[in-house]
This record gives sequence, structure tokens and C-alpha cells, in this order.
Amino acid sequence: MSSKIIPEGFQDDVTSQVSTEHKFKNLIIDHFQFFGFQLVKTPLIEFLDSEIDDNVFKISVKKYEKKLIIRDDITLQVARLSKTRLSKKNRPLKLCYYGEVVRKKGTMLRPERQFLQIGAECIGESSYLADLEMMDLAYSSLSLVGIKNITLEISSRIFFDRFINSIKSCEKKNEIKRLIKLKDLNGLQNILNKKNYQYIKDLFSCTGIYKNKIKNLNKLEQDKKTSEEINNIKKIIKSFSFINKKVNIFLDLCEIDDKNYHSGIRFTFFSNNVRGEIARGGRYLVKNSKQNDEATGFTCYMDSILRASSTKIKQKKIIIPFDTSKKKIKDLNHKGYIVIRHFNNFIHTKQIAKDQNIEFYLESNIVKTLS
Repeated sequence: MSSKIIPEGFQDDVTSQVSTEHKFKNLIIDHFQFFGFQLVKTPLIEFLDSEIDDNVFKISVKKYEKKLIIRDDITLQVARLSKTRLSKKNRPLKLCYYGEVVRKKGTMLRPERQFLQIGAECIGESSYLADLEMMDLAYSSLSLVGIKNITLEISSRIFFDRFINSIKSCEKKNEIKRLIKLKDLNGLQNILNKKNYQYIKDLFSCTGIYKNKIKNLNKLEQDKKTSEEINNIKKIIKSFSFINKKVNIFLDLCEIDDKNYHSGIRFTFFSNNVRGEIARGGRYLVKNSKQNDEATGFTCYMDSILRASSTKIKQKKIIIPFDTSKKKIKDLNHKGYIVIRHFNNFIHTKQIAKDQNIEFYLESNIVKTLS
């Protein structure tokens, strides 16, 4: 069989990480459900939507058939679910999910093109307290699986959108976005008038450790919408910091949202010395025929979580004879052992444990340890 059968960005995994990922996923989902989030499941394949970006795998179909794609993000699927099957449910609607997603191409920070997403969404609530709950739920979930030295980055598209919408030329808009991604203030000065350049400078002045930038936020107050967003940011961070004192909080209002479905506050969790974000979320609109639902939620990226976690799950395996009673096997399970029955009654169980490098074995119905 060819060794090139698996494309770049995909892999077989036969390491202990598979078991760890499974345990972490269950811990996080149980945590979500404890706080009243209903677990839902969405399909791996769906019809192509006009709003889907170009980082999806399209499935070849006949000319007269609707185009299909493999999902690259579950958040929008849950949003669709909320306005169809669950449209008559009381709001706020709290849902959680997990599942594999596939991307057409990777990035420098996340070259993997298939990974497990785990997330939660609160749909139909406009209060800033919903954003606070999502941030706190995300942080407590990450802490639950042993992630330390967490940094929370807060952003919002309200301020940049206000500015970019005032620019008429599409070509100029694209150049501004390019220069902002590069953090190139000199380049921006060359193409902006004095007033617009000052606004961008004020926007850049809010980038950094939040406690050092909080005063600069007031420079961005231009109208009712920006004033409300500034107040929301301050209230959310003040409350979050009070209940999660160990988190480093970073502000960046110049971040450009490539997904382009968030409508306001966004948040991203990072862990020191770990590539890629470990969780990301924010506020968005679920568009309905009657009225739009405000929503907020987040997604955990399990590949990054596995890299960031300090928790090491040790499997306590034990070799036992095949004819061991079910009562004894049940007892071993309750004590946390992974039971491996061997089939050769002519070889001593201890020898098999040695051969397979397994620390524990059962002899005469007694658990023993290799010396």
C-alpha cells in the first residue's frame, strides 16, 4: 500500500493522545451540560451556502444536483439549527456540540486540516452577561483539562467597521485591511487623511495589556453604538477579572475577522508557548425571516488543547487470565484498571505482563505489580 495515501494536513494517530482527547472531550461536554447547555449533533455534510467561505471541501455532484460541502465549522450549523428545528424553543437557547471539522487548507499556526471542535452557544440573548458567561465557561473548561498560563484577547469589530464603512473605494478598503494586518502605521498615513489616520492611531493605541490601555478606549467614543461597546468591554473585563484573577487580558481592536460572521465583541484564548488559539468565540447574529437573534458562543480546538494541557492521563492497565470471573473484572474496573485478558493458559500471566510491558497482573485472583 502506498505511504502517500493520506494527504498533507491529515494523519493517523495511534498514540495515547487519542485516549486523552476522548477523555478531555467528555470532561468538557459534561461541564457544559452541568451549566444547562443541551447537547446537539449536526451532520458532516451539508448543502453549499452562499455565505460559506473558500476554505471548504466541495463534493462533486451532477450538474442538476445541489452542491455539497464537508463542514469546516460547527458554529454556523448550530445557528441554522436554532432557526429551524429549534425555532419555537424559548430563548435564550443554550446549546453545546462536538465533532470533527475539515478545512481545505491549513494555516501557519494550524497546519492541521482536520480536528475536533467542542463548543457552546447562547442564542437569543443581547445582555453583555451572556458574553461574560461564555468567556467564563470557556476559561473554566480549559482549566478543567489542565491548561495553565492562559491569555485572553478581547476584540470588537464595532470600531473598525465604523471606520471602514466610511471608505467608499473597495480597492482602498482592501489596502487599508492589508496594512492593518501588517500593523503598518506609516503605510496607513500615506493613504489616509489626517482625521482618519488619527482614528486609526487611536485604535492602535488600544492594543496591549488591558489594564494599561483602558483609558485609551474613551478616545474611540464616536456615537451611541461605540459608547455602548466601550461600556460592554469594560463591564465584561471587570467582572471576568474579578472571578478569574490569574488570566492575562490583552486588548486588540485592530484584529480583522476573516470568518466575517461576528457582529461585536470577540474573544480568543491562548496558552503560553503553544501555537494557535486554544479557544475562540464572540457575538454574532442568527438571521431569521421574522427577526434576528443575537447570539454569543465559543469553540475549543482540541488539537491546540492537547498541546497546551499539563494534565497527563496515566492508564492503569492489568493483564488477567481469560477465565477471570465477571465479578472480579467489575471490581477491577471500579478501581480504575484497564483490563486486558490474555488467551494463552499455558503461559504464566506475570510473563505476559513482562512481555507487554504492563505494570500490573492478576495471579490467583490477587493484583500484583511487576518488581
